[in-house]
Amino acid sequence: MTLASTRPRRRQRHVAIGLVSILVATLSACTGRGGGQLPPDGLLFAGAASFGFSFSCERSSKSTRPQPSAGRLRIQLSYTDHGRNLLGSGFSVHGTVDTLDPVLESMICIGQEPPPGGNELIFLGRYRSSGPAPAGFAPACTTSGSLCRFEVIVRDNDSDRAPSAGDFFSIKLSSGTVLSSELDPATVFYARAGLLRSGNLTVD
Repeated sequence: MTLASTRPRRRQRHVAIGLVSILVATLSACTGRGGGQLPPDGLLFAGAASFGFSFSCERSSKSTRPQPSAGRLRIQLSYTDHGRNLLGSGFSVHGTVDTLDPVLESMICIGQEPPPGGNELIFLGRYRSSGPAPAGFAPACTTSGSLCRFEVIVRDNDSDRAPSAGDFFSIKLSSGTVLSSELDPATVFYARAGLLRSGNLTVD
């Protein structure tokens, strides 16, 4: 095999390793789950917003088997804005995990012990509209095969498993499709954040 024929493979490996380091930086905890409701603010958001999510990285490094199974990244997100907002009327979205190469996915989910992020979790994935979309919604993000990306930040401020109004939730919806550790601000067309009016978030 000649040197010239090995160069593309080397280049791909460097890109893959770089992507792992980027994505790992966004995972500041290993599991998170919960749901709740953000209150209207009377200005930009006339109605409440409700949501539910689950996030997990199976950490194959914990396994005692001689050949442990690959790490698996799982994300589920449902989000509904129930009133008038900057996009127009209310809407709903469904979010899932990005499609990753299995090797990259497993490397990401090996994780660190203890988790470096404490009570905060930041995760990104892809989403699509799950109902009628308002006029201001990005058209490309309404289809079932949408690759448009979201970012969610959750903060378990009370660190308990009981319902509370003190936990924090933030969501950004982007029309961008580039897989990276952060959204391009120019592509973000919807953002909402605040303390929960009801519900509970748990970050482990």
